[in-house]
Amino acid sequence: MTTEQRVSIAPHRQQRIALSNEWHARPGLSLPTPFRCTHLVALRSETSLEESRRNFAAFCADHGQGQPAADSRHHSVQIGSCLIKWEGHTEATSHTIMVPGNGQPPFAESALDFLDAGKREELMDDMFVGVKIEVLVAGAGDDDVTVDDVTVETARSLLGARQIYGGTMSESGAEVWSAFRHDAEGFVRIVVIDRGISEGRLSRLLQRLLEMETYRMLAMMALPRAREVMAELGELEPQLDEVMGQLARRRDESAHEELLRRITAISAQAEHIAAANAYRFAAARAYAGIVERRINECDEQRLGSYQRYSNFLLKTLQPAMRTCDAAERRTHEVAERVARAAGLLGSMVDMVQKKQNQAILETMAERATLQLRLQQAVEGFSIFAISYYAVGLIAYGLKSAKALGTPVDPDVATGFAAPAVFALVWFSVRTVRRRLHGESAPGAPGRRAPQKKLDSNCVNSS
Repeated sequence: MTTEQRVSIAPHRQQRIALSNEWHARPGLSLPTPFRCTHLVALRSETSLEESRRNFAAFCADHGQGQPAADSRHHSVQIGSCLIKWEGHTEATSHTIMVPGNGQPPFAESALDFLDAGKREELMDDMFVGVKIEVLVAGAGDDDVTVDDVTVETARSLLGARQIYGGTMSESGAEVWSAFRHDAEGFVRIVVIDRGISEGRLSRLLQRLLEMETYRMLAMMALPRAREVMAELGELEPQLDEVMGQLARRRDESAHEELLRRITAISAQAEHIAAANAYRFAAARAYAGIVERRINECDEQRLGSYQRYSNFLLKTLQPAMRTCDAAERRTHEVAERVARAAGLLGSMVDMVQKKQNQAILETMAERATLQLRLQQAVEGFSIFAISYYAVGLIAYGLKSAKALGTPVDPDVATGFAAPAVFALVWFSVRTVRRRLHGESAPGAPGRRAPQKKLDSNCVNSS
């Protein structure tokens, strides 16, 4: 194998390795129960994503830990007993901090408290989604995986709310409860009660809970924009209806320019609305799809009469996504109506132009007819003029001949010559006119006609 072949293969091998590593880029985080977890999500652009990676790399370096790669989107480190995971997404970055239980009451402290003040302030300032999870162990000897009044009341007291939502997940290996309300620091509290779930399944359950909380909020970012789009379209549609009414009623050709200007303005607004919100609505559908898949993967079972965890998420998420879909669909419908209005106006303008062209052709035909008649009149007068000058020349000749002694009367001879000259001039002018008209006709002698026309003339003559 040549050197060039090895060089060409190397990039493909690197790509294969990078793609294969994606399956190992999101290792689950878990600790022996009990433990607590704090999850923070910050909205980022592509530029600020690099900044967030650099900040986390500096944080790792300050604590003597390995730094994330330059193009990495996931990195986990352990500082003492504290596990920290950084993730970079398309629109956000997240930090997940997990610490073992230290005998403190649940939610008395958070995993965020184990970080230094500067890092804690940085994460809190940019927080868009905040989640606190307390993983507790069920009471010894309690094998009831249905309704346990003790654990329910415990969850209520920890969450500080009477109305809570939850159920058993991961084949009844754990109970999950939440009130979905923010505490004083802006975090949503979730209580997970371990009823014999394995550490691996608990890690996957925590990951799903964090993703559901993260992506439901990212998906809901499209809802305010969908409402704004509905309001904008509510102002745009009456304008379009008015334009369509004018197209149906007006026959004034002078109004077409104004209607075209209005249709163009409406079309520009509709296209701007569609282009400005296409990404947001598409991202919302993707985020909502992730939430629904994670809900199905949790395999939640109802506990008594308590409303399920997933029901609370879907009862708002699904109507919000339908609102976004309706806004997007309505935007496309308005754009299609504008296109139809523009097409209708274009047809009307074409008809007007055809009428104008027909009128111009009729005017040109009338002018050609008048020109022909004028030409014929001029030709008639020219016969008299030519005859007059020709007779005059003949008279001069006869007078000269008489002066030379020729026995001829100029006046008599001129009188007899005048009719003959007039007839000769008329015949000559007529012959010339016919010849000219014959040369201008298709297929006439002296004119080179297309071969197809010559062939058709030959067929007709035969």
